[in-house]
Amino acid sequence: MRWWSVLLLVLAIVLVGGAALMVVLDAPVAAPASAALRFPWTMLSAEASTMNECVECHEPDVFHTCETCHDEHGSAALLNVPFDDLIMLSGDFPEPGYVAVNEILPYRDQPGTYVGLLEFLAERGVGDFQTVTLTSRDEGFVTLYRDNLTAGAMLMPHTDGVRFAAEDLHVSTWLKGVWRMILVGSETPLTIDGQATSIGRLLLGPTRSVTVEETEVMLKSETDGQIRRGRTAGRIEGAPVEELAGGADFQALVVRDASGGERTLTAEEARGGLLAQLGSRVTLVLPGRGRSEWIGDVVAIEVQR
Repeated sequence: MRWWSVLLLVLAIVLVGGAALMVVLDAPVAAPASAALRFPWTMLSAEASTMNECVECHEPDVFHTCETCHDEHGSAALLNVPFDDLIMLSGDFPEPGYVAVNEILPYRDQPGTYVGLLEFLAERGVGDFQTVTLTSRDEGFVTLYRDNLTAGAMLMPHTDGVRFAAEDLHVSTWLKGVWRMILVGSETPLTIDGQATSIGRLLLGPTRSVTVEETEVMLKSETDGQIRRGRTAGRIEGAPVEELAGGADFQALVVRDASGGERTLTAEEARGGLLAQLGSRVTLVLPGRGRSEWIGDVVAIEVQR
């Protein structure tokens, strides 16, 4: 197959959003199409050689296509690139959510690879801010004040995702396996019992996690006809209502949202609730009620004692 035919084939597959097969010269190299734009060819070639050893595991008549590989193995991945690793951006980020590790550090195998923390924040619309807190997978965390951050504050590749280090800061502030960032901005768009604050400040604690939307699911086996059950649920972290109200002796909460709506909750209705960040919305989560009863886009909570 001529090189230009290969190029047209790859472009066509990318345009329809399907899985891409890269064939370069005579090398049987398979990889996600976007990888060719982000990773050095030397690394792709080495990873492809590893993946091609899969041939030894299959008879020719049952060897995988792209479709069956995804179906049977879940995904096709470069072994040394954490495609599925994510970092959560929470608090006062302009656009809270998740960012893939390989989006931050695509060239992980090259010496001296890093991105400046301030550069990373600026690319996500963060201008003036007070602090950024980094949390590691083993529950360690470090809070960094804006005035103490320089261009030497770096996010670097690590076997467990991303590592933070800064030559201008004490080594005890360096962190491995960063999975979450909590930003405290300069603005305070929330008012809690007369005090101006923000969701970033509240997420620094004290916080609590609750289980929501727990339900039983079941599946009848096509093999033996047995019905097997499991339970699914979600976990949400946020600032407890009792902490926001300054104790358990309040009578009611008046909650206002960004559209000007107002809702009054008795102490019994509000207890056990959390003020949490769900996507880009600040939401009063009421675990004992359905999601339709939760209050979104909260801008103020007034405590009645």
